[in-house]
Amino acid sequence: MASRSRWSLAIACSLVAGALLPTAASAAPAACSEEAPIRAAADHWIAGNAKPADSTWFNSLFIKGDIEAYKLTGDAKYLAYATSWAVHNKWKLPTGTPNLDGPEAAQEYIDLYQLDPKHPASDIADAKAYVDRETKKVEGGKSSDMSYVDAVRLGALSAFAYFGGSTNLDAMAKLFAYPESHIYDSKNSLWWRDSRWVGTTQHWSRGNGWIVAALVDTIANLPAGDAHRAHYISLLQAMFAKLKSVQQAGGYWTADVDHPSAYPAPESSGTSLYTYGMARAIQAGYLDSATYLPVVQKAWGWLKTKALQSNGVVGYVQGPSSHPSQYQPISPTATSNYGTGMFLMAGVEAAKLTPGCTARF
Repeated sequence: MASRSRWSLAIACSLVAGALLPTAASAAPAACSEEAPIRAAADHWIAGNAKPADSTWFNSLFIKGDIEAYKLTGDAKYLAYATSWAVHNKWKLPTGTPNLDGPEAAQEYIDLYQLDPKHPASDIADAKAYVDRETKKVEGGKSSDMSYVDAVRLGALSAFAYFGGSTNLDAMAKLFAYPESHIYDSKNSLWWRDSRWVGTTQHWSRGNGWIVAALVDTIANLPAGDAHRAHYISLLQAMFAKLKSVQQAGGYWTADVDHPSAYPAPESSGTSLYTYGMARAIQAGYLDSATYLPVVQKAWGWLKTKALQSNGVVGYVQGPSSHPSQYQPISPTATSNYGTGMFLMAGVEAAKLTPGCTARF
Protein backbone atom coordinates (compact mmCIF):
# COMPACT_ATOMS: atom_id res chain seq x y z
CA MET A 1 0.00 0.00 0.00
CA ALA A 2 1.11 3.56 -0.62
CA SER A 3 1.70 5.73 2.38
CA ARG A 4 -0.56 8.70 2.97
CA SER A 5 2.28 11.10 2.15
CA ARG A 6 2.93 9.43 -1.20
CA TRP A 7 -0.77 9.43 -2.05
CA SER A 8 -1.22 13.05 -0.99
CA LEU A 9 1.80 14.12 -3.00
CA ALA A 10 0.35 12.54 -6.11
CA ILE A 11 -2.87 14.48 -5.73
CA ALA A 12 -1.05 17.68 -4.88
CA CYS A 13 1.04 17.45 -8.02
CA SER A 14 -2.04 17.42 -10.20
CA LEU A 15 -3.63 20.31 -8.34
CA VAL A 16 -0.54 22.48 -8.65
CA ALA A 17 -0.35 21.80 -12.34
CA GLY A 18 -4.01 22.72 -12.72
CA ALA A 19 -4.46 19.91 -15.18
CA LEU A 20 -3.41 16.37 -15.85
CA LEU A 21 0.32 15.97 -15.97
CA PRO A 22 2.08 15.38 -19.30
CA THR A 23 2.25 11.75 -20.33
CA ALA A 24 5.68 10.80 -18.98
CA ALA A 25 6.48 13.72 -16.75
CA SER A 26 5.77 12.14 -13.39
CA ALA A 27 7.31 8.71 -13.86
CA ALA A 28 10.82 7.49 -14.45
CA PRO A 29 11.58 5.91 -17.85
CA ALA A 30 9.81 2.60 -18.02
CA ALA A 31 11.89 -0.54 -17.59
CA CYS A 32 8.80 -2.67 -18.15
CA SER A 33 8.29 -3.56 -21.78
CA GLU A 34 4.52 -3.79 -21.31
CA GLU A 35 4.02 -0.23 -20.10
CA ALA A 36 3.91 1.30 -23.58
CA PRO A 37 0.61 -0.24 -24.77
CA ILE A 38 -0.96 0.33 -21.35
CA ARG A 39 0.02 3.99 -21.38
CA ALA A 40 -1.07 4.41 -24.99
CA ALA A 41 -4.59 3.15 -24.25
CA ALA A 42 -4.98 5.02 -20.95
CA ASP A 43 -3.59 8.28 -22.27
CA HIS A 44 -5.75 8.24 -25.38
CA TRP A 45 -8.95 7.78 -23.40
CA ILE A 46 -8.03 10.39 -20.80
CA ALA A 47 -7.04 12.93 -23.46
CA GLY A 48 -10.49 12.68 -25.02
CA ASN A 49 -12.38 12.57 -21.71
CA ALA A 50 -10.67 15.04 -19.43
CA LYS A 51 -13.75 15.97 -17.41
CA PRO A 52 -14.82 13.54 -14.67
CA ALA A 53 -17.77 11.37 -15.68
CA ASP A 54 -20.57 9.86 -13.61
CA SER A 55 -20.22 6.69 -11.56
CA THR A 56 -22.25 4.33 -13.73
CA TRP A 57 -20.58 1.02 -14.58
CA PHE A 58 -19.42 2.16 -18.02
CA ASN A 59 -17.19 4.80 -16.47
CA SER A 60 -16.34 2.87 -13.32
CA LEU A 61 -14.74 0.07 -15.35
CA PHE A 62 -12.43 2.55 -17.07
CA ILE A 63 -11.47 3.89 -13.65
CA LYS A 64 -10.69 0.34 -12.53
CA GLY A 65 -8.22 0.01 -15.40
CA ASP A 66 -6.84 3.49 -14.76
CA ILE A 67 -6.17 2.62 -11.11
CA GLU A 68 -4.39 -0.55 -12.20
CA ALA A 69 -2.28 1.50 -14.63
CA TYR A 70 -1.26 3.69 -11.69
CA LYS A 71 -0.32 0.68 -9.59
CA LEU A 72 1.93 -0.61 -12.37
CA THR A 73 3.53 2.63 -13.53
CA GLY A 74 3.46 4.79 -10.42
CA ASP A 75 2.45 7.69 -12.68
CA ALA A 76 0.58 10.23 -10.55
CA LYS A 77 -1.63 11.42 -13.40
CA TYR A 78 -3.53 8.11 -13.38
CA LEU A 79 -4.21 8.35 -9.66
CA ALA A 80 -5.21 12.00 -10.04
CA TYR A 81 -7.68 11.12 -12.80
CA ALA A 82 -9.30 8.36 -10.74
CA THR A 83 -9.45 10.52 -7.64
CA SER A 84 -11.00 13.46 -9.50
CA TRP A 85 -13.69 11.05 -10.73
CA ALA A 86 -14.41 9.83 -7.19
CA VAL A 87 -14.51 13.39 -5.81
CA HIS A 88 -16.76 14.53 -8.66
CA ASN A 89 -19.20 11.78 -7.72
CA LYS A 90 -18.82 12.49 -3.99
CA TRP A 91 -17.77 8.85 -3.53
CA LYS A 92 -21.40 7.86 -4.11
CA LEU A 93 -22.92 5.05 -6.13
CA PRO A 94 -25.21 6.09 -8.98
CA THR A 95 -28.94 6.24 -8.37
CA GLY A 96 -31.75 5.15 -10.63
CA THR A 97 -29.79 2.37 -12.33
CA PRO A 98 -31.65 -0.84 -13.22
CA ASN A 99 -31.32 -3.96 -11.11
CA LEU A 100 -27.72 -4.31 -9.85
CA ASP A 101 -26.04 -2.36 -12.65
CA GLY A 102 -25.08 0.48 -10.31
CA PRO A 103 -22.86 -0.79 -7.47
CA GLU A 104 -19.73 -1.44 -9.60
CA ALA A 105 -18.29 1.87 -8.42
CA ALA A 106 -18.12 0.52 -4.87
CA GLN A 107 -15.17 -1.61 -5.95
CA GLU A 108 -13.29 1.32 -7.47
CA TYR A 109 -13.86 3.44 -4.36
CA ILE A 110 -12.46 0.58 -2.29
CA ASP A 111 -9.45 0.32 -4.62
CA LEU A 112 -8.69 4.01 -4.08
CA TYR A 113 -9.26 3.69 -0.35
CA GLN A 114 -6.82 0.78 -0.15
CA LEU A 115 -4.08 2.90 -1.69
CA ASP A 116 -4.11 5.01 1.47
CA PRO A 117 -4.81 3.28 4.80
CA LYS A 118 -5.44 6.66 6.45
CA HIS A 119 -7.96 7.76 3.85
CA PRO A 120 -11.25 8.83 5.50
CA ALA A 121 -13.71 5.99 5.93
CA SER A 122 -16.44 8.34 4.74
CA ASP A 123 -15.16 7.81 1.22
CA ILE A 124 -16.33 4.20 1.22
CA ALA A 125 -19.37 4.82 3.40
CA ASP A 126 -21.79 4.61 0.49
CA ALA A 127 -20.19 1.36 -0.68
CA LYS A 128 -20.56 -0.04 2.83
CA ALA A 129 -24.17 1.16 3.04
CA TYR A 130 -24.96 -0.70 -0.19
CA VAL A 131 -23.44 -3.93 1.13
CA ASP A 132 -25.34 -3.56 4.38
CA ARG A 133 -28.65 -2.94 2.57
CA GLU A 134 -28.17 -5.94 0.32
CA THR A 135 -27.18 -8.09 3.30
CA LYS A 136 -30.39 -7.14 5.10
CA LYS A 137 -32.40 -8.08 2.02
CA VAL A 138 -30.76 -11.49 1.99
CA GLU A 139 -31.40 -11.91 5.70
CA GLY A 140 -35.02 -11.09 4.96
CA GLY A 141 -35.22 -13.96 2.49
CA LYS A 142 -34.47 -12.26 -0.86
CA SER A 143 -31.27 -13.53 -2.47
CA SER A 144 -32.15 -13.42 -6.17
CA ASP A 145 -30.82 -9.98 -7.14
CA MET A 146 -27.86 -11.44 -9.04
CA SER A 147 -30.07 -13.22 -11.55
CA TYR A 148 -27.93 -12.32 -14.58
CA VAL A 149 -24.17 -12.57 -15.08
CA ASP A 150 -23.48 -8.83 -15.27
CA ALA A 151 -24.91 -8.40 -11.78
CA VAL A 152 -22.36 -10.74 -10.22
CA ARG A 153 -19.62 -8.27 -11.14
CA LEU A 154 -21.54 -5.00 -11.31
CA GLY A 155 -23.32 -5.89 -8.07
CA ALA A 156 -19.91 -5.66 -6.38
CA LEU A 157 -19.57 -9.20 -5.07
CA SER A 158 -15.98 -8.49 -4.04
CA ALA A 159 -17.12 -5.60 -1.82
CA PHE A 160 -18.93 -8.07 0.45
CA ALA A 161 -15.68 -10.00 0.82
CA TYR A 162 -13.73 -6.78 1.46
CA PHE A 163 -15.98 -5.57 4.28
CA GLY A 164 -16.20 -9.11 5.66
CA GLY A 165 -17.90 -10.18 8.83
CA SER A 166 -20.03 -13.28 9.08
CA THR A 167 -23.29 -11.62 8.01
CA ASN A 168 -21.82 -9.98 4.90
CA LEU A 169 -19.97 -13.13 3.89
CA ASP A 170 -23.05 -15.25 4.40
CA ALA A 171 -25.10 -12.85 2.29
CA MET A 172 -22.41 -12.87 -0.39
CA ALA A 173 -22.46 -16.66 -0.54
CA LYS A 174 -26.25 -16.75 -0.86
CA LEU A 175 -26.27 -14.01 -3.51
CA PHE A 176 -23.77 -15.98 -5.59
CA ALA A 177 -25.49 -19.31 -4.98
CA TYR A 178 -28.60 -18.02 -6.74
CA PRO A 179 -27.02 -17.48 -10.19
CA GLU A 180 -24.90 -20.58 -9.79
CA SER A 181 -28.02 -22.69 -9.30
CA HIS A 182 -29.98 -20.98 -12.08
CA ILE A 183 -27.65 -19.90 -14.92
CA TYR A 184 -24.44 -21.91 -14.53
CA ASP A 185 -24.04 -24.54 -17.23
CA SER A 186 -22.06 -27.10 -15.24
CA LYS A 187 -21.85 -29.43 -18.24
CA ASN A 188 -19.88 -26.85 -20.20
CA SER A 189 -18.29 -24.99 -17.25
CA LEU A 190 -19.64 -21.70 -18.59
CA TRP A 191 -22.50 -19.37 -17.73
CA TRP A 192 -25.67 -18.41 -19.54
CA ARG A 193 -26.27 -14.69 -19.50
CA ASP A 194 -29.70 -15.06 -17.90
CA SER A 195 -32.70 -17.38 -17.81
CA ARG A 196 -33.53 -16.75 -21.49
CA TRP A 197 -30.55 -18.82 -22.58
CA VAL A 198 -30.74 -21.72 -20.11
CA GLY A 199 -30.45 -25.05 -21.87
CA THR A 200 -28.82 -23.60 -24.99
CA THR A 201 -25.17 -23.83 -26.00
CA GLN A 202 -24.84 -20.05 -26.31
CA HIS A 203 -22.35 -18.61 -23.84
CA TRP A 204 -21.69 -14.90 -24.22
CA SER A 205 -18.05 -13.87 -24.04
CA ARG A 206 -18.27 -10.74 -21.90
CA GLY A 207 -20.93 -12.39 -19.77
CA ASN A 208 -18.50 -15.10 -18.75
CA GLY A 209 -15.88 -12.39 -18.33
CA TRP A 210 -18.10 -10.73 -15.73
CA ILE A 211 -18.05 -13.94 -13.72
CA VAL A 212 -14.28 -14.33 -14.06
CA ALA A 213 -13.57 -10.78 -12.87
CA ALA A 214 -16.06 -11.04 -10.03
CA LEU A 215 -14.65 -14.30 -8.70
CA VAL A 216 -10.94 -13.50 -8.96
CA ASP A 217 -11.42 -10.19 -7.15
CA THR A 218 -13.70 -11.75 -4.54
CA ILE A 219 -11.27 -14.60 -3.84
CA ALA A 220 -8.49 -12.05 -3.36
CA ASN A 221 -10.55 -10.34 -0.64
CA LEU A 222 -11.74 -13.47 1.16
CA PRO A 223 -10.11 -14.75 4.35
CA ALA A 224 -7.93 -17.79 3.67
CA GLY A 225 -10.20 -19.96 5.78
CA ASP A 226 -13.48 -18.89 4.19
CA ALA A 227 -15.75 -21.88 3.69
CA HIS A 228 -16.59 -20.96 0.10
CA ARG A 229 -13.16 -19.99 -1.16
CA ALA A 230 -12.18 -23.45 -2.42
CA HIS A 231 -15.46 -23.80 -4.29
CA TYR A 232 -15.03 -20.47 -6.06
CA ILE A 233 -11.52 -21.47 -7.06
CA SER A 234 -12.76 -24.79 -8.43
CA LEU A 235 -15.39 -22.98 -10.52
CA LEU A 236 -12.73 -20.72 -11.99
CA GLN A 237 -10.39 -23.61 -12.70
CA ALA A 238 -13.15 -25.39 -14.62
CA MET A 239 -14.00 -22.22 -16.53
CA PHE A 240 -10.37 -21.58 -17.44
CA ALA A 241 -9.93 -25.12 -18.71
CA LYS A 242 -12.93 -24.66 -20.98
CA LEU A 243 -11.81 -21.22 -22.12
CA LYS A 244 -8.34 -22.49 -22.91
CA SER A 245 -9.89 -25.09 -25.21
CA VAL A 246 -11.84 -22.51 -27.22
CA GLN A 247 -9.25 -19.74 -27.47
CA GLN A 248 -8.84 -18.85 -31.13
CA ALA A 249 -5.53 -19.30 -32.94
CA GLY A 250 -5.00 -15.54 -32.97
CA GLY A 251 -5.20 -15.38 -29.17
CA TYR A 252 -8.68 -13.88 -28.80
CA TRP A 253 -12.17 -15.17 -28.03
CA THR A 254 -15.27 -14.37 -30.06
CA ALA A 255 -18.57 -13.02 -28.73
CA ASP A 256 -20.14 -16.50 -28.85
CA VAL A 257 -17.57 -18.57 -26.99
CA ASP A 258 -18.76 -21.99 -28.18
CA HIS A 259 -19.63 -21.03 -31.77
CA PRO A 260 -16.86 -18.80 -33.14
CA SER A 261 -18.03 -19.29 -36.70
CA ALA A 262 -21.40 -17.68 -35.89
CA TYR A 263 -19.80 -14.31 -35.16
CA PRO A 264 -16.16 -14.70 -36.15
CA ALA A 265 -14.96 -11.19 -35.34
CA PRO A 266 -12.62 -10.98 -32.34
CA GLU A 267 -14.13 -9.52 -29.17
CA SER A 268 -11.75 -7.64 -26.90
CA SER A 269 -13.77 -7.05 -23.71
CA GLY A 270 -14.29 -10.75 -23.00
CA THR A 271 -10.73 -11.48 -24.07
CA SER A 272 -9.46 -8.80 -21.68
CA LEU A 273 -11.44 -10.13 -18.72
CA TYR A 274 -10.26 -13.70 -19.32
CA THR A 275 -6.66 -12.47 -19.57
CA TYR A 276 -7.05 -10.48 -16.38
CA GLY A 277 -8.56 -13.40 -14.49
CA MET A 278 -6.10 -16.04 -15.66
CA ALA A 279 -3.12 -13.82 -14.92
CA ARG A 280 -4.40 -13.03 -11.42
CA ALA A 281 -5.10 -16.69 -10.74
CA ILE A 282 -1.58 -17.69 -11.83
CA GLN A 283 -0.08 -15.11 -9.49
CA ALA A 284 -2.34 -16.24 -6.64
CA GLY A 285 -1.18 -19.83 -7.11
CA TYR A 286 -4.42 -21.58 -7.96
CA LEU A 287 -3.83 -21.81 -11.71
CA ASP A 288 -0.90 -23.73 -13.18
CA SER A 289 1.56 -21.36 -14.79
CA ALA A 290 3.04 -23.91 -17.20
CA THR A 291 -0.41 -24.60 -18.60
CA TYR A 292 -1.97 -21.14 -18.61
CA LEU A 293 0.84 -18.62 -18.96
CA PRO A 294 1.01 -19.35 -22.73
CA VAL A 295 -2.75 -18.68 -22.92
CA VAL A 296 -2.30 -15.32 -21.17
CA GLN A 297 0.67 -14.38 -23.31
CA LYS A 298 -1.14 -15.23 -26.52
CA ALA A 299 -4.24 -13.29 -25.47
CA TRP A 300 -2.27 -10.24 -24.33
CA GLY A 301 -0.21 -10.43 -27.52
CA TRP A 302 -3.39 -10.11 -29.57
CA LEU A 303 -4.80 -7.36 -27.36
CA LYS A 304 -1.72 -5.14 -27.54
CA THR A 305 -0.95 -5.66 -31.23
CA LYS A 306 -4.40 -6.06 -32.83
CA ALA A 307 -7.09 -4.71 -30.52
CA LEU A 308 -4.97 -1.67 -29.67
CA GLN A 309 -4.89 0.63 -32.68
CA SER A 310 -1.92 2.82 -33.58
CA ASN A 311 -3.69 5.94 -32.27
CA GLY A 312 -4.36 4.40 -28.83
CA VAL A 313 -7.95 3.29 -29.46
CA VAL A 314 -8.83 -0.10 -27.98
CA GLY A 315 -10.97 -1.70 -30.67
CA TYR A 316 -13.09 -4.80 -31.20
CA VAL A 317 -15.23 -3.90 -28.17
CA GLN A 318 -18.78 -5.22 -28.36
CA GLY A 319 -21.23 -2.50 -27.38
CA PRO A 320 -23.56 -2.73 -24.37
CA SER A 321 -25.13 -6.13 -24.87
CA SER A 322 -26.69 -9.21 -23.37
CA HIS A 323 -25.91 -11.75 -26.09
CA PRO A 324 -23.46 -12.34 -28.93
CA SER A 325 -25.56 -11.16 -31.88
CA GLN A 326 -25.68 -7.53 -30.81
CA TYR A 327 -23.35 -4.95 -32.40
CA GLN A 328 -22.21 -7.42 -35.03
CA PRO A 329 -19.95 -7.47 -36.92
CA ILE A 330 -17.62 -5.96 -34.33
CA SER A 331 -15.33 -3.38 -35.90
CA PRO A 332 -11.58 -3.02 -35.28
CA THR A 333 -12.33 0.56 -34.18
CA ALA A 334 -15.40 -0.21 -32.01
CA THR A 335 -14.40 1.11 -28.60
CA SER A 336 -15.79 2.18 -25.24
CA ASN A 337 -14.77 3.36 -21.79
CA TYR A 338 -15.40 -0.03 -20.20
CA GLY A 339 -13.59 -1.90 -22.97
CA THR A 340 -10.56 0.33 -22.55
CA GLY A 341 -10.61 -0.20 -18.79
CA MET A 342 -10.75 -3.97 -19.25
CA PHE A 343 -7.80 -3.77 -21.65
CA LEU A 344 -5.82 -1.91 -18.98
CA MET A 345 -6.78 -4.49 -16.35
CA ALA A 346 -5.57 -7.30 -18.61
CA GLY A 347 -2.37 -5.53 -19.55
CA VAL A 348 -1.33 -4.78 -15.99
CA GLU A 349 -1.87 -8.36 -14.82
CA ALA A 350 -0.10 -9.75 -17.90
CA ALA A 351 2.77 -7.34 -17.23
CA LYS A 352 3.20 -8.72 -13.72
CA LEU A 353 4.02 -12.07 -15.32
CA THR A 354 6.60 -10.49 -17.64
CA PRO A 355 10.30 -10.41 -16.68
CA GLY A 356 11.41 -6.86 -15.88
CA CYS A 357 7.92 -5.70 -14.90
CA THR A 358 7.02 -5.06 -11.28
CA ALA A 359 4.03 -3.13 -10.02
CA ARG A 360 4.92 -0.02 -8.03
CA PHE A 361 1.94 -0.46 -5.69
